[in-house]
Amino acid sequence: MDQKLLISLLMKPLNNYMSKKILIVGASGLVGGEILENLKTTNNELILLSRKKLLCENNVNQIVIDFEDIDSLDTNLNIDEIYIAIGHKLSLSELVYIKKNNRKSFVNVDYNYIKKVAEFAKKCGASSIGLISAIGANTKSFNTYLKVKGDVEQEIKLVGYKKIIIAHPSHLLGERAGEDIPINVKVFEQITNLFGLLMIGPLQKFRNVEAKKVAKAIISKMDSVEEGIHYIDYKYFKNF
Repeated sequence: MDQKLLISLLMKPLNNYMSKKILIVGASGLVGGEILENLKTTNNELILLSRKKLLCENNVNQIVIDFEDIDSLDTNLNIDEIYIAIGHKLSLSELVYIKKNNRKSFVNVDYNYIKKVAEFAKKCGASSIGLISAIGANTKSFNTYLKVKGDVEQEIKLVGYKKIIIAHPSHLLGERAGEDIPINVKVFEQITNLFGLLMIGPLQKFRNVEAKKVAKAIISKMDSVEEGIHYIDYKYFKNF
């Protein structure tokens, strides 16, 4: 057996127990919050990057900053990996068509901020990144939402990370702290949950999925695969 391969196989179990410094961006959101909840039980050092201070344990470090000022942050953090789970809040109808007066702010968050944060973490030493994107993300899409998601995925690939995990969930299920789910969203979820039972084979990826499953899945994938670009969707999420 090749010596380098043997060393890699012997080290892999140990890597799962080694403490890492992890940056989480978007911990106030559905998936980001679940990523935080899962990683809090590990021996990793966690740093949250957000626009406002969050209520969490004292052993979780927080950086509160306007995302427009990312470039002003100190890059001497020695980060190992980063999870990005931010996105501009959109209504159900805006997933189909984003009005012109809201398009600029959407692009600013879902493209510019994500790109800036990814570049910042790389400068801090991060070699691995986990990105929560969306099913159907495509640079050639005529849908603004999906095109921007596809565009930022391409940008992430150019930053220079050794390991990239991109999650492609469909509609996310879960409750945001302090927020009531609108009636139209509840109705949408009930209908699509029923239709989801009919989605088999390649259509499975369009099923609604619980945010906590997506969080557990991307963490698991981050810890279990080697370098390279890896995509995960419902077929992987459902195992958690």
